[in-house]
Amino acid sequence: MIQALLLAVWAGLCTWDQYGPHLGFRKPLLASVGVGIILGNLPLAIMIGATMELMWLGVNNIGAYVPPDVISGTIVGASLGIMSGTDTASAIALAVAIGVPTATLVQQLNILVMTTNITFLHGADKAAESGEFNSVDKYFWAAACCFFLTRAIPVFIATGIGSYVIEDIMAFLQNQVPWVLSGFSTAGGVMPAVGLAMLLTMMMKKDMWIFLVLGFVFAAYMSLPTVGVALLAAAAAGVYDLIIEGQKKTPAIAADTVTPAGDDDDEEYDL
Repeated sequence: MIQALLLAVWAGLCTWDQYGPHLGFRKPLLASVGVGIILGNLPLAIMIGATMELMWLGVNNIGAYVPPDVISGTIVGASLGIMSGTDTASAIALAVAIGVPTATLVQQLNILVMTTNITFLHGADKAAESGEFNSVDKYFWAAACCFFLTRAIPVFIATGIGSYVIEDIMAFLQNQVPWVLSGFSTAGGVMPAVGLAMLLTMMMKKDMWIFLVLGFVFAAYMSLPTVGVALLAAAAAGVYDLIIEGQKKTPAIAADTVTPAGDDDDEEYDL
């Protein structure tokens, strides 16, 4: 239960990072690191997190859309995958199979809390208008605690209660219906490809596809390591940004430097 409590607290802290400093702990790869430290199996946790990172790489908040909660999905999936005590492939497959519905469930809780937290916002507005600034802080932390609990409670229930039955479930799957685990393993291998496909839909724009081709050439034909390709990509992004920003400033500069035709005629007449 202590581990389940620590995992719940970690899920809540990752949630605060999502709405606060944005240090990256809300991403599956880093969220799984905390799971590995708490459960004492960091290598397997990182492998599970990397798989889910690829799967959810293109998931972002766009406009009013609230995506599946990758924090709870990653922490619950990685935790139960590690607790299962199976081989790496089965643990990753189980983590994906559990993580996806968990993320979808908590997505609904997140929408509910975002709706109810409007009451705290109105209360903070009234407190600010009346000059009660200490009350504004109380409303802020009350809303933050609601976000914290939407992740902490499901994680605690899943890892605290689920840990007692996960061994029996895994024994049943391995002995009675082994084809289920093999299906999970296959699905787990496909999920990263689905995540990359989602990412490619954003990258295959009319101005972006050339960078994808360059990266593929560097990695496949020039055998550059991943870090080398990433550094070249960062440099290319910087140059691209300089060119785009320069094009935005050029028309304004040109308009300021062009002398009106009437002024030229006047100068010619003065001569």
